[in-house]
Amino acid sequence: MKKSPTISVSAAFVGAIALLPVQARGEEATDPAIVVTARLDDPASAATSSAMTLSQLDISAQAPISLLESLVLLPGIDAFEKGGLGGGSYLALRGGEPNFTLVASNGVRVNDPMVSSGGGFDFSLLGPEDVARVDVLSGSWSTAYGADALSGVVSVRLDDPGEEPGAKARIGLGSGGRYELGGRAHVTGKAGSLTFAASTRDTADLLRGSTSEGQSAMVSAAPDVGEVVSLDLFGLYARSQGSGFPEDSGGTHPAVIRDPETRKRDQLALGASLQVAITPQLSGQLRLGFSRSTLESQSPGVAPGALDGVPPISSDSRFKRFEAVTSLDWTPSQSLAFTIGASLVHESGTSDGTVDFGEPIPTAYALSRSLPGLFATVVLVLPQVELRAGPRADFPESGTENGKARITTRAGVVAPLGTSGLRLTANYAQGFKQPSLFALGFPLIANPDLLPERSRTMDAGIEWSSADSLWTASATACKSVYRDLIDFDPELFTNINRDRVTAQGFEFAASGQTGPIRFIASLT
Repeated sequence: MKKSPTISVSAAFVGAIALLPVQARGEEATDPAIVVTARLDDPASAATSSAMTLSQLDISAQAPISLLESLVLLPGIDAFEKGGLGGGSYLALRGGEPNFTLVASNGVRVNDPMVSSGGGFDFSLLGPEDVARVDVLSGSWSTAYGADALSGVVSVRLDDPGEEPGAKARIGLGSGGRYELGGRAHVTGKAGSLTFAASTRDTADLLRGSTSEGQSAMVSAAPDVGEVVSLDLFGLYARSQGSGFPEDSGGTHPAVIRDPETRKRDQLALGASLQVAITPQLSGQLRLGFSRSTLESQSPGVAPGALDGVPPISSDSRFKRFEAVTSLDWTPSQSLAFTIGASLVHESGTSDGTVDFGEPIPTAYALSRSLPGLFATVVLVLPQVELRAGPRADFPESGTENGKARITTRAGVVAPLGTSGLRLTANYAQGFKQPSLFALGFPLIANPDLLPERSRTMDAGIEWSSADSLWTASATACKSVYRDLIDFDPELFTNINRDRVTAQGFEFAASGQTGPIRFIASLT
């Protein structure tokens, strides 16, 4: 089926008191001509084209109700709340499904493969004011993150390493009973640094038929453990509950069944990152992550209309993920760098619930799986070009890929055009995603023989930055080819793999600052 093109335009004027770059790179080495591998949780560290970035000032100047309202300012992003503020999140990069985007909070991946969408993230768990920075990378990133990053990565940072010591509080009141309260404190000393933040928020009846409220608490610490060793610790607990009309019901006005769908979710995310400088040329990293999420939902169903009706569904799911990643970085010269590493991800989930076809039918299931992987990256920096490439091998331990290596590759190049501030970029990448636990286990439609979903993404573009970095612009042509997409077939009444879907288009972005005014715009 050939779909008509979709065009989106976003623009915003943002009041600012300092430079807020829309594009960011990984940490710079002593010689600015080379960009070496940065933290394992930094999505810009393996990028040749720039990561798209929103700072806290960019976000707070909009006073958004949801973080998704700010993310749509960036090119290639389509984001909104399904069925209202409490109806769940939809975020797609370059035409991919929402579950094709890996979402990480301070390096801890927080996607939930137990949900019916196949592994998305519910952004109602995070208040916009809780976020210090968001970095977005488009394209397949399986070589850096393993499974899940078919169409891109959204990395949410809840602390700011450059934050000044002190404490602050905020209060916000809006129409319809909406409110928000929050505060954060940051302290530094000989023992290191510590950040604590907490918030509560409620949209009340701002949008008829939809409600959303949530609370969160975050702590991060960087204890001083020596000159050649750095340690970062992170913890987040968040919960949200809301109501809204089911996704296919038609929404606030057209929905025939007037009872809303209700959702209660909580999430715990814990992370630790250790870096050791073994020699001036050799360093090692270890990152550990743990996430736990639960979701209780009650849907009244959807009346038949343009689509078939959906019966009432109740669900109570619990999911856990443990991830360990280690790597060695060797920089024999200022123009050459190597990284080798290994990872292990273990996931497990259980679900209880019913589907009411006039009589409740139980839908309980439980699944677990592990995914070990190996990866490598090489960076070559020449006077007029930077090359970055690397392969990865993952070894699924279940399903049709049991024991077989899943190989993905990525290659990128960036070429500055003299001192004009212009540079050309091009990237090619492969990605893969294991079937969600929901697709494999939900009793009525489960298919244990599903193949992993695959992607192949390509992009090429030109970027420009002014000499003072106050103004930036970019133009990018992109194409993504997805294979073996998992979809529900109503005739077979089970999940199947679709052969091929292609998404292609162009993205334009610009940002600038003059005095206290910051400008961000994009066209997709």
